[in-house]
Amino acid sequence: MKLKSFRIRASKTVLYFGIGVLRNVEEFLRRFKRVYVVTSRGAARVSGALSDVELLLRSGGIAYEVFDKVTPNPLASTVNTLAEKVWRFGAEAVIAIGGGSVIDSAKIASVIARCGGSVEDYVKGSREPCGSLPTIAINLTHGTGSEVNRYAVVTLENPKTKYGIASDYMYPAISVDDPQYLRTLPKSQTMYTAFDAFYHALEASCGVDSSPYVITLAEEAVKNIVNWLPTALRDPGDVEARNWLLYASMLAGIAIDNSRAHIIHAVENVLSGMNTELPHGAGLAMLGPAAVKHLYRAVPETLHRILRHLDQGLEPSPSHAERAAEAVKRFHIDMGFRENLRIYGFTEQEADKVVDTVFNYLSYSLKLSPIEPSRDVLRDVYLSALSL
Repeated sequence: MKLKSFRIRASKTVLYFGIGVLRNVEEFLRRFKRVYVVTSRGAARVSGALSDVELLLRSGGIAYEVFDKVTPNPLASTVNTLAEKVWRFGAEAVIAIGGGSVIDSAKIASVIARCGGSVEDYVKGSREPCGSLPTIAINLTHGTGSEVNRYAVVTLENPKTKYGIASDYMYPAISVDDPQYLRTLPKSQTMYTAFDAFYHALEASCGVDSSPYVITLAEEAVKNIVNWLPTALRDPGDVEARNWLLYASMLAGIAIDNSRAHIIHAVENVLSGMNTELPHGAGLAMLGPAAVKHLYRAVPETLHRILRHLDQGLEPSPSHAERAAEAVKRFHIDMGFRENLRIYGFTEQEADKVVDTVFNYLSYSLKLSPIEPSRDVLRDVYLSALSL
């Protein structure tokens, strides 16, 4: 099948999708004389995306500096340092080359560089975004969705948990989804990031702000993940598989921009804040099946549309909640995922701390859920993730 390149507008973002679409950024870059480039330590170089971007910058005579210290589940201190460097460099625009952690860090830094303050100011609401530097997002995973939405997530030190910041100023001006850059994505990250997109779609579909539009996007995303993830895991260099997983991630990113993630992401954000070594997508997959059991009972018609692609025998009835949860768990295992929270040092003793943190600091996410999750529900979701 010939893969087609295309352009879409997702709210304030112009997204170029397909092989070789980075060339479309060149005209936009001509507006700037100084640009700051944000990456992690390895992925941007290994994928070839950084060298391609540097070639564009050099050929355009644009001065640039590279910050390559973004890590998974980035800390507020890292983003504050980045923002100061962007400001001191006198950057007129920011280019993010990476997955969600890199793009989110660049989006927040672009706001701080324009408006001042610190990450903590925006998380705690003592300061509101007043604008941002134009951001170009070169996406290197099929999980983030950050290249097409207004959200960014960052980890604060006290309490040690991840917080989301939302602002219309954080839509990238231009985004690039090129599947050829994903061929070097490791097998584990291929799986984890696809799971992230899967749960973006699932939670957006059943949240209180959902709509027929969101459900349609979510179902198409899940269908493509289920169809193409096995191929990408088997053959990482399969560009067609990468293309459709990237497409699914993009759809899921638009879905959460119009609805929101809730229970599963709220609990996971606490966990990967407490232990930043926990990959976000892995944490979601550990928590997901138990959460699906509770969610399916509340909105079986919606989640049947999403999860029937895992189990054609599912019925849109609350009585199939356990079967839905089992279908999700089986999907993870079939993809080779056999992790639990104990691997990352979590035990039963943390249950109350995790639940308290969710209720005390991420209660806004819980309000977006189709159910009112009790402490017992959140404990069940957490404790279930301690074993396979």
